[in-house]
Amino acid sequence: MPVNKTPRLPGSGACRPLLYVTAVLAALIFPGGTVDVSGAKTGGTIAGSYRSWTLEEAVGVLTDSPWARKETYTRIIGGIGSGLSGEKEIYSTFFVRFLSAGPIREAYARVRQIQAGYDEMNREEQQKFDSAIEPGLRLDVHNWIVITLGFRSNDQSLELRIKQFLEAQTTETMRSRAFLSTARIPQLEIGAYYPPREEVVGAKFIFPRRLKDGPVVSRGDDRVIFELDLPGFDPELRAIFPTAEMKVEGRLTL
Repeated sequence: MPVNKTPRLPGSGACRPLLYVTAVLAALIFPGGTVDVSGAKTGGTIAGSYRSWTLEEAVGVLTDSPWARKETYTRIIGGIGSGLSGEKEIYSTFFVRFLSAGPIREAYARVRQIQAGYDEMNREEQQKFDSAIEPGLRLDVHNWIVITLGFRSNDQSLELRIKQFLEAQTTETMRSRAFLSTARIPQLEIGAYYPPREEVVGAKFIFPRRLKDGPVVSRGDDRVIFELDLPGFDPELRAIFPTAEMKVEGRLTL
């Protein structure tokens, strides 16, 4: 399958917008580490302002919604060895999210609100809190599609290996491993890759939103696929997102 080349970014000036994208998203990282999303219900598209979402609804958007997918691999251990709780079935779950999509950033913000007791704050405290997360919510991503990847497993050694692998990669090494695909544009290369620096968001894969011929993903595309070749996983990670579901107020949002 032909690979669609993404132009190299010559020099720090061209990279600065990408660096800003990843830096400002840090404002949405809620304190205290991770949130357990393993048992979350499907989020779907939730009506109303994100400020009214329950914790379950917000985590559902981050876990299983039009902009988030869980891809799980399982294997059975024979003989000696087991998972964290002695189980013989080992699961490996990848969380793939369109961080450039507003609903995902809103879900992160809402989880942070709930953890901080936002609904019980007075108006002055809420305004101060809002000012801290506003840059992430209003992030200008019209040039870039940002996909994040998280990983959890009940096999600690496997979780560590994947973490080390993702931390060791660079934009150049990921160009031959990570792709965004539609029927019109198969295997588009990344524009930039940022290793995970925190457990909540994970590794970040940044793709151009437009090519010379037009948008990478358009209304005519029935699905968009994130593909990643990972060592030790066969087949490769392949997260499929139907574009008909990725809409807010009738507009394709990613």
